[in-house]
Amino acid sequence: MSKRVLILVLVLLVAIGSGFIVRRTLVNRAKAAKVESDILKGLTAADINLVLMSQAGTDASSVAAITANVETRRAFLNGLREHLALAAQAKREGLSEDPNFKINLEYKKNILLAELYLARLRKEQQQYSVTKAELDAVWTNRQSENQFNKDMQAILGIQNGVAKARGNQQSFTRPKGEALIKSRDKWARTQVLSSKAKQDVAFMARPEIQLRFKVLETGILSAGYLRQHWVGSIKATHQDIAAYLAAHPEYDLNRKREKARAILKRARAGEDLARLASEFSEDRSTKDKGGLFQDVGKGTIWVEVETAALVLNQGEVAESLIESDIGYHIVKLEKKTIKRKEDGTEAGTFSVRHILLQKSFEEPGSRQPGIPPPFMKAEEIARAQVEKEKRDKFVAGLVQRSQINLPEDFTLDLSQALPAKPSPNPVSTENSTSH
Repeated sequence: MSKRVLILVLVLLVAIGSGFIVRRTLVNRAKAAKVESDILKGLTAADINLVLMSQAGTDASSVAAITANVETRRAFLNGLREHLALAAQAKREGLSEDPNFKINLEYKKNILLAELYLARLRKEQQQYSVTKAELDAVWTNRQSENQFNKDMQAILGIQNGVAKARGNQQSFTRPKGEALIKSRDKWARTQVLSSKAKQDVAFMARPEIQLRFKVLETGILSAGYLRQHWVGSIKATHQDIAAYLAAHPEYDLNRKREKARAILKRARAGEDLARLASEFSEDRSTKDKGGLFQDVGKGTIWVEVETAALVLNQGEVAESLIESDIGYHIVKLEKKTIKRKEDGTEAGTFSVRHILLQKSFEEPGSRQPGIPPPFMKAEEIARAQVEKEKRDKFVAGLVQRSQINLPEDFTLDLSQALPAKPSPNPVSTENSTSH
């Protein structure tokens, strides 16, 4: 090959390579532009009203809680802003192209459509129900079984992904027996109702339907994005947990044990144990009764408390703390009744007062009106608090970099909403076995 020909070949190769690079750059830019155009970056007050009015038709109590006052509305808007920011970043990073995401999104869209369309049908026909013939028709379609399996597999993959990211050893498996029958029934009912909805052109053209789809996609994307980054950016390490507990001595079990001993000393000195129980006991079932278990038989309460109580004299307080799996008990025997049965064996009842200080602590920051906070192990509290702080910091960074447009507040007249008929499984009927 002559030098001139060689130079020509090299020039052509460079040209071809440059063209390929240019085309790839243009394709990538086009993809990026499409992603940006698909990202939901905000909602107007009118959009939010449409979404919530639509939701009120199937879940009025949740919407009422959201719109109860300025604080609840702003909390809802802050949560929505976080979801939008997370979802936008998830799309930029290609999460919406994940096959499991696509299957899950379509599956959840069908459930949403079924719920909304069922609410509409029940508004028009008070006793509407999916017929057995309609359910049978779902399974005569050869593609249904395959799609059901795909949906279940995608959901299991997501559930196991969540468990793994959170360090949970639980493994989710395909339902069997009665659970599988219920899952298939629910899935078939969803198919019937969502198909009816899709065939109803006027229904599908309603603006709230497309808004609900966008909000649904946002929720799935944001959850997926957090799951994807949980281990690297949010999950609490052993060092995180140890540091939190070192900085929060109120979660030291030794301190709680010493507090129990101080209360025992007061009870042994003659203070009224019922009053002490009402003040200090962490056994919510007896606290308001002065710690009293009245006329109980053997095997009813903690074996350690029962054993300690039955060797006491009436009115006597045990000398030392009684330790059980749940915590530290101060025990006083109120009375003991022994009866001899006809066969010569003894049976009886006893009444005992106790004060319990648990080996766990009330969850901090729990704000459920009328519901006391749950008790959690110190390590569980530390993990939850550390991960909340890390999550909030992680999300705040995304929100700050994003350009999400939401109103400062909104108003909603729930009197105009559809009458809600809440059900454990909105896509099932009264005769369904899938509840």
